[in-house]
Amino acid sequence: MNRGLITALVAAVVILAAGVAGLAAYVIFLMPQAGGVAAAGDGSAVVMAGEPVLEAAYYELDEFVTNLADKDRLRYIKFSVALGLRSSASEAIAKEAAPQVRDVVLSQVRELTSKDLGGADGKERLAQAIKEGLDGLLPGHVTRVYVTDMVIQ
Repeated sequence: MNRGLITALVAAVVILAAGVAGLAAYVIFLMPQAGGVAAAGDGSAVVMAGEPVLEAAYYELDEFVTNLADKDRLRYIKFSVALGLRSSASEAIAKEAAPQVRDVVLSQVRELTSKDLGGADGKERLAQAIKEGLDGLLPGHVTRVYVTDMVIQ
């Protein structure tokens, strides 16, 4: 075999190995963590993007039955939700505001149609609509809304 070709192949392998080692070192030592919780300057916790956040508390609401915003015919939805909350203090606040929480949930859902809630993303749309409404009532307390049951008739 040609000596120049062997030298070029060895040099290419060495350069490739150095690049892989450099990338590994960056990922392990220098790259910021993508998920988790970081402490903010004021002592509170800031949720970072990436891995799902485990809530400190959950608040399960009673079952809801209400009409939807369909114009062509009368449709009803029966659903249950649980709120993922930042802390046990958030749970106490949500329980104190239970009538307002139920009112916000019902108000948000009554604006949706069966078409909005149909399909694979319907449950997620319902949870997102409820969370948007609750962010106005309980800002910073609700991390996620879990739809635990849903039937549309």
